[in-house]
Amino acid sequence: MSTRGEVVAEAGLRPTICAAVDEAAATLDHTGVRALRVLLHSGISAYWPLITAAPTKHLRAYEATVQTLCTRWGVRTSCAADPIASAAYQEMDTEVAAFLELCAERSGTQWLEPVGAIAAYVVSLVRGAVLRWLADGNDETMLVVLDDLVSVLTTKAIEI
Repeated sequence: MSTRGEVVAEAGLRPTICAAVDEAAATLDHTGVRALRVLLHSGISAYWPLITAAPTKHLRAYEATVQTLCTRWGVRTSCAADPIASAAYQEMDTEVAAFLELCAERSGTQWLEPVGAIAAYVVSLVRGAVLRWLADGNDETMLVVLDDLVSVLTTKAIEI
């Protein structure tokens, strides 16, 4: 995953996010966790307009997930992964992991925890935050949540 093209090809990372990270990386005069914060913020800031531009699309995705889970739980009482919903979350985890790896590579940092676990955390937090935004439309709250996410993520990395 040493070049932008490889990251995009491997995980389907959105070109808008890659471009934002690469653009920010080109302007940095430092590395390490400080640089990581800038890159994470750049990528997340590029992601947010993709959400706000298509709220109905995201609402439909939530509806589809909930409908799938309602159908599954209607016939099962034991906890087991739903293959459709689980695959969708795995795809999101993979994309976020590629983003995290790209930011770490460009900043000269290393994640202290398995990147897949960090990605699952990010997906969980962002999915919940987007649902909240769909409910209340409060952009200011989202800015706080996403900035706090970046702050938490920087505690999970060290300079190499």
